[in-house]
Amino acid sequence: MIPQFPEFKPIELADRAPVEAFLTAHPPLASEYTFTNLFAWRETHHYHIAAFGDGFLIRKTDHDDYPALLQPLVSTEKRAAVLAGFEYLREQDAPPVIDRVGEDFLAGEDWASWPVMVVEDRDNADYVYSVPELVELKGDKYHDKKNLLRQFEKKFPGARYVPLTSELIGQSLLFQHEWCEERECATNEGLLQEQCAVFQMLKHFESLSAIGGAIELDGRLIAITLGERLNTDTFVIHIEKAKPGIIGLYQAINREFLAHAVDSPFVNREQDLGVPGLRKAKLSYNPVRMVMKYRVSGG
Repeated sequence: MIPQFPEFKPIELADRAPVEAFLTAHPPLASEYTFTNLFAWRETHHYHIAAFGDGFLIRKTDHDDYPALLQPLVSTEKRAAVLAGFEYLREQDAPPVIDRVGEDFLAGEDWASWPVMVVEDRDNADYVYSVPELVELKGDKYHDKKNLLRQFEKKFPGARYVPLTSELIGQSLLFQHEWCEERECATNEGLLQEQCAVFQMLKHFESLSAIGGAIELDGRLIAITLGERLNTDTFVIHIEKAKPGIIGLYQAINREFLAHAVDSPFVNREQDLGVPGLRKAKLSYNPVRMVMKYRVSGG
């Protein structure tokens, strides 16, 4: 059972039903706010949860050892949740900070009258794309993507898309391990943290709400992806991995998964984290909108 604020407990699988019930009733825009995502990253960010109002507060503790809160998952007591969160953090001798606050949470509130500072967090803004556009790849703006895809299809005619099932989880875990070896994850803290989250999603695949797909070649997986419905019109991609060095493979897994498994008109492909190469890649797919996020801090 999830305790009442200010008592917190670590997020666990048993919390899925109440958290998803809230998120279904109050669908978010920001990619962080699915139970799958919170559960998968719980070890890296030390996520803890408490009941508050009609929803929940999520506490995190990152490498600076100071606790902070994520956007309150409440629909009717936003001001109370923010101010109570600030007071709790001050009692922990931590800066009063709430991270990853989506634009939908801020909408309709007169923040100028609150004792808070709201700062845009562009590095964590989500990229949202048209699913039909990414499947069809029509027009000049997708010429390069379509060319890469054709190169892959010509060179690897035996490659095929397969839905991710429980029978493929073992192969998917092996693929992720090999991907990390090729990318030298051991030397990159961010990739190591991501690997932990990927492993959690895969190991608990049958217990979570996510669906997935893969590209198979000669009996081995060479690309995997995994995501879930985020809100009424948007699907979110949590994982997308392709074997390094194969031209057009990322374009293939992206298109095939959307074509076979996603019935939403839009897809959220999460943030670029301020990484220049990742930002360039995400912009190259021509987002139709961005979901802006903010950091809210107490005065």
